[in-house]
Amino acid sequence: MNKRKVLVISGAVVIAALWYLFRPELLFVNKTVDEALPTMTAASAGAMVPAALAAGQFHKGAHETVGTATVYETGGQRLLRLTNFKTSNGPDVHVYLVASSDVTDDATVKQAGFIDLGSIKGNEGDQNYDVPATADLAKYRAVTIWCARLQQASSTDGGNAAPATVLAGQFRTGAHDTIGTATVYRMPDGKQILRLADFKTSNGPDVRVYLVNAADVTNDDTVKSAGFVDLGSLKGNMGDQNYDIPATADLASHRAVSIWCRRFGVNFGAAALAQP
Repeated sequence: MNKRKVLVISGAVVIAALWYLFRPELLFVNKTVDEALPTMTAASAGAMVPAALAAGQFHKGAHETVGTATVYETGGQRLLRLTNFKTSNGPDVHVYLVASSDVTDDATVKQAGFIDLGSIKGNEGDQNYDVPATADLAKYRAVTIWCARLQQASSTDGGNAAPATVLAGQFRTGAHDTIGTATVYRMPDGKQILRLADFKTSNGPDVRVYLVNAADVTNDDTVKSAGFVDLGSLKGNMGDQNYDIPATADLASHRAVSIWCRRFGVNFGAAALAQP
């Protein structure tokens, strides 16, 4: 790319006072890593340096955090690389790509949505994380270093509770190319929603979102014979979107999502749901 996009970074590692939840002693124990930047090999050029797609500098969140975050493309794959990186250690710390231009507070991460790139490999040193092919870097423009344990415990501590992930799965192509993630969330008030993220399929007439009474959808007959809960018309064939799940839906048996063209009786694409 001729123009590098600016990736704004936030070091948003958060802590709490209770030892059994937040392991404060870890703040004084450093874990250092030193991963090399992978290279790709071309038949005519030998080793080639991966191309930088976006980069930015970390800024302080709840803890002092420094270093550079860069997204590279190598051999058709993308990775996020942290260099000259240093932050505080802690329990259950993850690296998130956030659907925002920056992260200035904790609420941004919870509300904007994110892609979890995995547990942090070390609180110091150079390290690499795979970026999913479905991640839209025009949308996911921020990186945060996030303590997931505090987020999960906030409801029991009387803080602002975040939605809990109940089930999740990746879409697979059916009659049409379909990609993205389907996730069932339980909201703090007990309500459940289905969220489609990084979603894309074909447009069509009378397309619906079904929760299917099956472990997976491998053909059109599965939807017709197994039965389903109709969550409504597809709001858009591209982009993030939410659908209310009726309280009567049994998620122990309705474990698949189908993007279903009711007019022609075909499955555009489906996602098998499993516990994360």
